[in-house]
Amino acid sequence: MNKMREIIYRLSFDFQYDFADIAESFNGASSLDLTSETPNLLNFFKYDWKASESNIKPNFVIINSELLGCEKTLFKGLSDKILGLRLYPIRIVDDEYLIFTNIQTIPNCINIKKSKVIRFSNGDIMEISSPVFMPDNYPILFKVEEIPSSIFCNHEFKDYITKNSYSGLLFKECPIKSKSWI
Repeated sequence: MNKMREIIYRLSFDFQYDFADIAESFNGASSLDLTSETPNLLNFFKYDWKASESNIKPNFVIINSELLGCEKTLFKGLSDKILGLRLYPIRIVDDEYLIFTNIQTIPNCINIKKSKVIRFSNGDIMEISSPVFMPDNYPILFKVEEIPSSIFCNHEFKDYITKNSYSGLLFKECPIKSKSWI
């Protein structure tokens, strides 16, 4: 049996669809504190659609650059793929979506020498615009310590979304290369 080569993708939102955004906050909540690690804050916000030219709502949303979610009706088919993730229901106007929370953050999986890295003047990492991953077995959805506001997936998630023609997500393949000691 041939083992399939691991492929990693960086997720982004496809702006040809309407996109979900925070319309209003309650009780002094700040959208800067809203992450997939703070699901308790999700109900302190009202969400709205920001219309695209097409006025078509997507199957998947990314809110605040780091909250990934899907239409509630899609969950049944996804449930066996995203085991271990907690789901938090939100309403975007009258549409029901589930936000994926507690997405695993993986440390030390980026090959810094091979990645395109922008640094501050003191040498600290400002941004990794083109990450290169170390070879490993990655979960279906994950984040990385060095780029906390990005969401990544493996080929299994991408193939499932593509096979079912679900909308709202774009996938950019990230290279995988071992560390070189030279």
